[in-house]
Amino acid sequence: MDSLPTLVVRNALLPGNDTTVDIAVDDGRIAAIRPAIETRGETELDAEGNLVSPGLVDAHVHLDMAFSASGDRRPRYNEGGADRAETIERTATYFAEADHDELVANARRAADQAIANGVLHLRTHAYVDSTVGTDVVEAIATVREAVGDRLDIEIVAFPQYGVRRDDGSAEAVRAALDAGADLVGGLDPATLNGDREETITTWFEIATDHDTDLDVHIHERGATGMRTLRRLGEATIEHDYENRVTASHAYALGDAASDRAPDWEGRLGDAMETFAAAGLDFITCYQSTPRGMPIRRFHDAGLTMAHGTDQVHDLWGAHGNVDALEAMLVESLTLDGYSTNQGLGTLWKLVTEQGGTLLDLDGYALAEGTPANLVVHHEPSPQWAITTNRTPRYVVSAGEVVARDGTLQ
Repeated sequence: MDSLPTLVVRNALLPGNDTTVDIAVDDGRIAAIRPAIETRGETELDAEGNLVSPGLVDAHVHLDMAFSASGDRRPRYNEGGADRAETIERTATYFAEADHDELVANARRAADQAIANGVLHLRTHAYVDSTVGTDVVEAIATVREAVGDRLDIEIVAFPQYGVRRDDGSAEAVRAALDAGADLVGGLDPATLNGDREETITTWFEIATDHDTDLDVHIHERGATGMRTLRRLGEATIEHDYENRVTASHAYALGDAASDRAPDWEGRLGDAMETFAAAGLDFITCYQSTPRGMPIRRFHDAGLTMAHGTDQVHDLWGAHGNVDALEAMLVESLTLDGYSTNQGLGTLWKLVTEQGGTLLDLDGYALAEGTPANLVVHHEPSPQWAITTNRTPRYVVSAGEVVARDGTLQ
């Protein structure tokens, strides 16, 4: 190092290491990782022999409706009884009546919460339809600009009402891409939209016209959902869109892999070959992950599956704190086989390296020359970080300390 480092993190235990190191940061990047760095930094942090990880990844969240269930003594919209169709109608009404400044304030509050929780990379869906147009996307873009030096945000234009059900939704997605959205979104082509082939064709027409990637919600279950996922993979190959398409939720994978449905096993195995050929990525969300979701099997097969926290106290669900560690704690308690050290290690990958791969983050791993986006935890391992679920001690973004023990700096 030719100059005084701006930051040195001492006594850091990196994932996979058994001995501590010091990490020097200069000009927003990791300048050195050594057993001991004699030069003092302008800022010094002591990890005290605990885990230091890359910034956590939340690959699927809805900042646009964050805290829409808040404001009353009890969570709004949380009495039960509403089905998916009713909630979609409620969502459309909410955004048609939403105040721009309130959307911005709520999304900014959620973004700040993510940063305090160690999340430094995030993909959010933003609502579009023929009524609201690009208003919601523009609100989220405002937040992205405000926190861009601390939190990387990708925006998916999400036509939740359906591009085949709402004549203006497809054009709203196109306009949203011009207004700052990064990806084309979508929802349930066979069930909600009523035409699997035409809906998927529309998604790819928009994406290829704008040279943007896709991230689509696939809630469809059982055989219907597996046919949709397989067709999505086939269409990806047909459009030369390998490694550019994500299926969020993908509940049918859990149905196909579940011990309660052993006759699906061969069908899942065949589909995985299509997924691999397409480079199709997957995201699961802890608030709705099926118990049979084949997370470890996908990782072992070289398929990318990452995680998103999904709801933030909103009209779809009263839970959610944009907290990746909290989410993995819940997953470890609800999914079979993920409470062991090996299982916890697999869950850790969902919110770190798998998320980094899915978001195509350059230099995600902690190494010399990579961006200095890192989290200093209170515990020595990913397993303890998940099970104790403590807010990170320090969060560092682009070489600057942006949060200490849950308080933004």
